Amino acid sequence: MTHPRSGASRFGSSGSGKSRLGKSRLGKSRLGKSRLGKSGVVAFACIAWLALALAPAVAQERKPIPGTSVSLAAPKGFEPATGFSGLVNKANQASVLIVELPPEAHAQLSTLFGNADVAKANFARQNITIKSVEQIAVGGDKVPLLTGSQIAPTGDTFDKWIVLLKGEKTVMLTVQAPQKAKLAPAQIKAMIASVSLGKEPSLDEKLAALPFAIKATAPFRVIDSIGGSGLLMTVGDKNTDPSGTQPLLVVAYQPTGPVKPGQEDALSESLLKGTHNLENATVAERKRVPFAGQDGMLLTGSFKHPNGSNKSFAQYLAIGPDSRFVRLIVMADESEMPQLQPAIDQTAASISFKDK
Repeated sequence: MTHPRSGASRFGSSGSGKSRLGKSRLGKSRLGKSRLGKSGVVAFACIAWLALALAPAVAQERKPIPGTSVSLAAPKGFEPATGFSGLVNKANQASVLIVELPPEAHAQLSTLFGNADVAKANFARQNITIKSVEQIAVGGDKVPLLTGSQIAPTGDTFDKWIVLLKGEKTVMLTVQAPQKAKLAPAQIKAMIASVSLGKEPSLDEKLAALPFAIKATAPFRVIDSIGGSGLLMTVGDKNTDPSGTQPLLVVAYQPTGPVKPGQEDALSESLLKGTHNLENATVAERKRVPFAGQDGMLLTGSFKHPNGSNKSFAQYLAIGPDSRFVRLIVMADESEMPQLQPAIDQTAASISFKDK
């Protein structure tokens, strides 16, 4: 997921019921002084999405996960997820989430995954307690596996397993399930051991796997999808922009959560204030607008970027069928926003929920 250093890392999904779209899910991610480098920062931020689950693993035929380079033997009762890249077992509240990152992220994340003390310190910032770090065999190679737990807002504790793999992309696979499911570690390891990595999907294949339809309008261009549930766009030639000089547009989808139509205003405010760099943003206008085929909410305003520049933002949000919601947020220098507005409007108008 080569993308500009930005709020993009703040978007994602979590089976624990929180939202990486804001503080309502896993809270804000900070790496502090972990010295992962900018690719590592981008990669680690995606870990905040990984509050997903898996039921007991039973060896099945290895099958590809749509929109990813991963194939694995899915446990009985699992089916492809419709809101993210991975698998879901609705009966067991269990999921497998796959996030693919730039190849160069592997070197930095290997340091994080390979050192128990570093892993514990950094994942603690995600409210994840790491209990052990070990090496397991996957495809003839030894790869690091982190085992831990996370407490959901409901007070339930979820067991969690996170593994780092290397193929054409850096791959993080996260497994999570309620502790009451009493998953045996040996079953989880057997499922992980079945993983094979193939060719990276094309951008068209990744777009087809998203739970929403969208069409980018120039000068915005698509960089990559995010965990099968989001999309990253920018204007300019940089795919990685840690200084935040280029305009950034991110669309993210939330497949579950206790949200219903009519809650757009409060949810929009909460998610905005939980987005990296927008914690202290000033909302100049809020209004109802058509978005994603729904009666959506639009917030616009300004914020001071850490690079010292004055930025404008626009955030669209709509709650769709089955409590799903989709959010688009765009950030750009104040001087650039007016000329970008027509492209933003057209891109926003192209978004629609896909049938589950």
